[in-house]
Amino acid sequence: GGLSIISAESPLVSDNLVPLNTVEDAKSVLKIIDALEDNDDVQDVYANFDMSDEVLEGAAE
Repeated sequence: GGLSIISAESPLVSDNLVPLNTVEDAKSVLKIIDALEDNDDVQDVYANFDMSDEVLEGAAE
């Protein structure tokens, strides 16, 4: 009874995060990401931003 490997992916992890400190910046970035994800020609979307829960909640409104 050994273990079998199902997947061996290496996630892309950024060495530096870009802070999004305003709701306006967060909305802009999320809008671009949504547009890219909706595009059939785009396979994967990666981002290196960081935002507080408050900014994320404000951007979701």
